[in-house]
Amino acid sequence: MEARQRRVMIRIFIFLLVFVYIAYWSYALLPPFDFGVIILFFAVFLSWTLLSETMIYQAPDVYVIEDEDRHTFLWLQLSFFIALLYSAIDFAGSHYTRMYFLEPWVVAGGFILFLISCPIRWQGFKHIGKFFNHRVALYQDHRLVKSGIYSRIRHPIYLGNLLSFLAIPLIFSSWGGLLIIVLTTIPALIYRIKIEEEFLLRHFGKEYEEYMKETNRFLPGLI
Repeated sequence: MEARQRRVMIRIFIFLLVFVYIAYWSYALLPPFDFGVIILFFAVFLSWTLLSETMIYQAPDVYVIEDEDRHTFLWLQLSFFIALLYSAIDFAGSHYTRMYFLEPWVVAGGFILFLISCPIRWQGFKHIGKFFNHRVALYQDHRLVKSGIYSRIRHPIYLGNLLSFLAIPLIFSSWGGLLIIVLTTIPALIYRIKIEEEFLLRHFGKEYEEYMKETNRFLPGLI
């Protein structure tokens, strides 16, 4: 088993332990609606994790020769984790910013938004293949991917991530969690895109400049 596969299996095992623990306690303490939302969230999130890590992600077969992440991945992960943790606690315990008046529609909307994000990210991973990296990095023999979904938009994976970031606090019916996403995670994503485009312009020059003129960042014909 490869090192990456071992790390994936460890993460999934930890995720399952947390799931069982939370399911055990929430069944006794939470109303049926709240319990159902939490169980469904874990099921959907775990299914996507298994699918993306085992069937979509392609391990690189060359080395990274330059990295200019500037801690943006850490910023994204940390801000999103804080928003997720707050949203879950707000939903299941504190209820300080829970949107009772919009339930169950806001919860359903969150799940729909998350499910919409999955095929977008799938297409992004599928076409970028071995050149995908969580960091802003350049591989040996790196080439600019402009096929598939990348022929229409430059950042489909970031678009999918943005939708999933927004979906989580909606699933947990927390406007406080949504505010954290808007004030911290989205600015981190915008900053990362700026860094990445400058990085690609420096390495691909005219080719990326022309590519930027032919495509939009997120939505064809809009942005």
